[in-house]
Amino acid sequence: MPRPILAGKAEHQHKLELSVEKAVNQKLFMDKTTLEKRLRNKRSNEYMESIKKLDVGGCEQSKKQFEACVEAIRNEFKDIPENNLLVGLVAKCYLGQPYDVHTIDMSGGILVHYKTSESMPALIERARSLALHGGYEYIEVYTDCLCAVKSDGSVSIVK
Repeated sequence: MPRPILAGKAEHQHKLELSVEKAVNQKLFMDKTTLEKRLRNKRSNEYMESIKKLDVGGCEQSKKQFEACVEAIRNEFKDIPENNLLVGLVAKCYLGQPYDVHTIDMSGGILVHYKTSESMPALIERARSLALHGGYEYIEVYTDCLCAVKSDGSVSIVK
């Protein structure tokens, strides 16, 4: 008696659905230890160069360049679950007075230069003093921690 072909397809389809569901769940959740280990990884040269372009002014003059910078930032963290993603970046601003820092809001991809007297959104404000410290290239802001990144791409986590 011939064996039904559809039964094999259904079983394969079920296995495929389970593997997709597992991948989705891994993308949504990452335990704190694994996340912290991932965030401590040295940042790539492409990522570091993209951040530097933001303050030089090249990205402000061209929307296409700015979008390329934001895309490089997103690519650096494509393996991190969405609920743990980068909220924004804060870096010392070299435009001169009255500006002291600039930020990138990852939800809207907005570059904002802040004057010394201006307050910033609460979640990002906590990174201002670290950005002005001078020992770091920029500060990555996450909901539960800050990652201070040095010019060589090495990272220190501040909770």
